[in-house]
Amino acid sequence: MKTPSQQSEQQLLENYPVVHREKRHFLQKIAKVFSIITLIVAFVSAGYLFTLNDETEKALKAGVGAIAFFCFTIGLVLHAIASASLPNLQINSKSSESTAKTK
Repeated sequence: MKTPSQQSEQQLLENYPVVHREKRHFLQKIAKVFSIITLIVAFVSAGYLFTLNDETEKALKAGVGAIAFFCFTIGLVLHAIASASLPNLQINSKSSESTAKTK
């Protein structure tokens, strides 16, 4: 037997199904572009870090390594944001009117 909270949750899911967007939001498209740019910067700075020899200053190596790490992690986060499947949270007036009539 279902508890009242489980029944009301089931009714909400039946009345308001989750509808995913057909197209990506424009901010997701921008996040995708910036993720590609930051990943390119990360790989370029990591490549530059490998070309530095032992005679260069340690502060320069640390700075380039930090830039590479920071850009790589930001690229991963932005890629995850850009590839997320976000639901459409807009309430349609037709669906809200039909649910109001059934009550």
